[in-house]
Amino acid sequence: MQWDLCNLASVYAIGVLSDNQTMMNEAIDYFKNGGGMGAIENALWFVHKEGNTGKPLAQCQESGRDQGHTLMDMGLLGVVAQQGYNQGEDLFAYLDNRILAGAEYTFKYNTGHDIPFEPYYNSRHGTHTVIDPRQRGQERPVAELLYAHYTSVKGLDASWTAEYRDKVVDAAGGAEGGGGDYGPNSGGYDQLGFGTILFRRN
Repeated sequence: MQWDLCNLASVYAIGVLSDNQTMMNEAIDYFKNGGGMGAIENALWFVHKEGNTGKPLAQCQESGRDQGHTLMDMGLLGVVAQQGYNQGEDLFAYLDNRILAGAEYTFKYNTGHDIPFEPYYNSRHGTHTVIDPRQRGQERPVAELLYAHYTSVKGLDASWTAEYRDKVVDAAGGAEGGGGDYGPNSGGYDQLGFGTILFRRN
């Protein structure tokens, strides 16, 4: 899924930089209707309802794989949606704020709370019958962008995103770090980061 999303973000970025509307349209169409795992209905494929609030929680296709990849997916979805929003295409709002529902599901679990899980069949790895706890709670600079848009711009409830954002920011000493601050290997460079200075509005 992350390979699909990073290539989708690349196509969109190249389209914006080169003022190529065909490439931008291709990225938007793939996000909404694509056949791969980067398309939104495949990426966040099952929507649960939170028992005590009724809040939608969208299960990520990689939730049963591990949390490192799932957290990276949230960051990449935020990047693609922000690219669209900057060009007047509100992908954040698409499918009743599906990205927010995915963020709330992922961040709720990664701040130590229980969440429901729907079994998922993967042709390579078989059936994921439970959420995978590997890398649970891992700190990644992915929540500031999502929280800023859904709360400061849209005024929506993003309480689990806030809890995860605060966890990451507190661990970094007051601001989301950047590439390399979250590990020396490839995982430490998966996101640009610096979301506190780039996106926080209040």
